[in-house]
Amino acid sequence: AASLADVGPRIRAVAGALGVPDAGERLTERSQRRIDAVRKAIPAHADHPRVAFLYLRGSASVYLIGGAESGATSLIEAAGGVDAGAASGLTKDFTAITTEALAKAAPDAILVMSKGLESVGGMDGLVKIPGVAQTPAGMNRRVVSVEDGVLLNYGPRTDQVLRSLVTQLYGDGTGAGR
Repeated sequence: AASLADVGPRIRAVAGALGVPDAGERLTERSQRRIDAVRKAIPAHADHPRVAFLYLRGSASVYLIGGAESGATSLIEAAGGVDAGAASGLTKDFTAITTEALAKAAPDAILVMSKGLESVGGMDGLVKIPGVAQTPAGMNRRVVSVEDGVLLNYGPRTDQVLRSLVTQLYGDGTGAGR
């Protein structure tokens, strides 16, 4: 699964394999309603923050920035943001983080998986990765952290992931966090 458009087909496929297609259809409809509700809660006046998805595994010295094929683009866009990696011309799924790539991406916020953030020593460790501290996100320490295993899962919990992303980007004033 690589986008929000995959949520329904994935749910239907699993439900079909389990022999409960009607339950799958109901879950698909409920999931879509919830995703739509989160998207509607984004303030109309909200800016469109540039969000860079960083895949981090500090214990293995893996520091990657997501591009157009990372799977995060549709989630970032659904949250009212711009995928900074894709917008800066990164067409592959992931590219090694360089100071130049981060400068070109110029993210207002950095999206990470929670265990990835933990693996680099939290926010203090993140800004020590070359180039991060020089980005608007690094300077403002603006990080969006989402639980590993659900960020790019695109299944029945996608509305919760999107709600978390929206709340962390815009604050609780969106109504999306309720």
